[in-house]
Amino acid sequence: DLFEELSNLFKEEGLEPWTSCEFDFTREGELKVSFDYIDWINSEFGQVGRQNYYKYRKFGILPETEYEINKVKEIEQY
Repeated sequence: DLFEELSNLFKEEGLEPWTSCEFDFTREGELKVSFDYIDWINSEFGQVGRQNYYKYRKFGILPETEYEINKVKEIEQY
């Protein structure tokens, strides 16, 4: 699998292993690739927390409740 090969290349080069990879295209058609290093599998953050964090990080949208906003801030510090 190509993602596994890419992950192994990072390790071989002594770079921190990433946990997720995101592909975005700009309006000009350029590809932007970003890597995330949060260990979601071993974290205490559930699916809703991850979705809220993604919406905030990607689009600047904070959740509606104070509890969920605090979770997003907690994930930022993780």
